[in-house]
Amino acid sequence: MIRRLLALMVLVCGMAGTASALMIAPPPPGQRIATAQVVIVGKVTKVSEKAVAAEMFKGDGRQMSIVTLKVDQTLLGKPGKEIQVGLVLPPPPPPPGAPRLSSRGLFVQLVVDQEALLMLQPHPTKKGVMVPTDFFGVINKQGNPNFANELAEIKKSTQMLNNRMAGLKSKDANERFLTTALLITRYRTPMPGSTAATEKVPLQESKLILENLAEVDWKSANEGRMGFAMTPQSLFFRLELQPSDGWKQPTDFAKVPEAAKEWLKANAGKYQLKAFPRPALESIADPEP
Repeated sequence: MIRRLLALMVLVCGMAGTASALMIAPPPPGQRIATAQVVIVGKVTKVSEKAVAAEMFKGDGRQMSIVTLKVDQTLLGKPGKEIQVGLVLPPPPPPPGAPRLSSRGLFVQLVVDQEALLMLQPHPTKKGVMVPTDFFGVINKQGNPNFANELAEIKKSTQMLNNRMAGLKSKDANERFLTTALLITRYRTPMPGSTAATEKVPLQESKLILENLAEVDWKSANEGRMGFAMTPQSLFFRLELQPSDGWKQPTDFAKVPEAAKEWLKANAGKYQLKAFPRPALESIADPEP
């Protein structure tokens, strides 16, 4: 949580500077879809004329526009042929002479006929409305020369979530680790506005996740090719193990990887991951390559 707050502070402060400071690198695609309930490629057909209360959390006084999209391609979930997406609007400008902090980069706005890839989750209070998973939950298609590559990477990740047990058992070590990283990130990230207690992941699935995390080369994987939050060590700490789980962190931080691997191997088949509740994914046929 502290790292997320620090990252947000850097983002906001950076946007108060030059235009180049606005070019914040988004997390890798795999990380971005880990908490999504729906991933689509679609085209905007309508933007609501009247804003509504955002109501993303208790006391949320922000406003939101509702955008309707025609779904052209579904990568995750079953959104149907049309989907409504809520987008939080920027705050009104301050009175003349009042201090102003730029916040352009914290808001996503879409216009009619715009095509984009969207990573979405249910709005916490508005039934039938989805919202982007985060600031980087929308990837514009027009004018984006890297769109095809980003789409291909996201398709690979959504295939892992659509068929998680197959991904966890894959003969390909990279696929096993990708699936493991996606699932830990998904299970250990609470839904917006949710206060529900955690629930246990099935033992067989937990066993495979722990085994896969133990077998990966932590040194090479920790180089961050999937982003800092999805390195083996970061994923291990997301389990939030306690002494009651048999985990005792070494005082020498350099010895953490070795101790963590020993714990993972010893507890695979015994320990069940604790997951924040989410709607079950509705599997679809594998997306076209």
